[in-house]
Amino acid sequence: MLHPAVMTLAVLGAAGCGHAMSAPLPDVKGPIAIRVSDGELSSFELPMGVYQIPGTAVYVSGHQREAHADEAAVVFGVLGGLMAQAAAQHIAETKTKDVQTHLTVDLRALTKEQLADRLARDNYASRIASNGAASSGTVEIIPFAVMTFISQSRVRFWVGLNASLVGPEGKPMWKTRYQAGVGDDRSLTGQESWTSDGGTLIRDTIRRNLSLALDALLRDVAGTLRERAGRAYRVTAQWVWFPNLEPENAVVLDESDEVIVVLPDVSDDRLIAGVNILDKRAIFMTRSMSR
Repeated sequence: MLHPAVMTLAVLGAAGCGHAMSAPLPDVKGPIAIRVSDGELSSFELPMGVYQIPGTAVYVSGHQREAHADEAAVVFGVLGGLMAQAAAQHIAETKTKDVQTHLTVDLRALTKEQLADRLARDNYASRIASNGAASSGTVEIIPFAVMTFISQSRVRFWVGLNASLVGPEGKPMWKTRYQAGVGDDRSLTGQESWTSDGGTLIRDTIRRNLSLALDALLRDVAGTLRERAGRAYRVTAQWVWFPNLEPENAVVLDESDEVIVVLPDVSDDRLIAGVNILDKRAIFMTRSMSR
């Protein structure tokens, strides 16, 4: 769950406490265009103390507890929170300084490449407009990757897509997120680590999670992702951005032998709001009694 400092400094002014990000795409008549945006995540969409790898859309999180950010923000207020944020960012920079070449991923270019490949070979013609064709709206996506320290040295990688539907006249109509965190957690350095193979494991994991997030987005736009939505479960997982195992009520949208796609029953001001694609080996599930 979001701690008080995150709630105060990172979510202030965000979308609000509704559940709009859990809603499906509105019933728009005609095909929809998809565009990879040049924008970045705003400060309202980041936990306190997150560090951004320079020149990339790759963020480092999970290390904030080493700076005692919670305690500083609660005891010393906003000033303490800002000091803790700077300390946390310094910790992340120090922990990643020797491996930043492996984390310098052009995520926008990779997203454009995968999106073009998907649209060229998949049958979305009835719902998604071809490049340059007239459309009834545009889904703009901002890709980002998150490297979350789940302990002092072990790391899990995520890829997310912030998606927003904009009407022909530029009017915002809908938004959500697609966040995929499938794959092993490993030490950042050392034998059999993320960087022991020259960073190949990092790049492959980012590519795979980007593919999973794009698949969920395209199926949602096409109207097929939520067709098999089932009962709510209590899902305990390490959610994007955060290191601890946390239980959340979530509706299962789809699953395979390795992957489960869930929609957490959380308000829009939670950074896990939206569609989450999880590794079934790394979670626990029980039937929820709330639905």
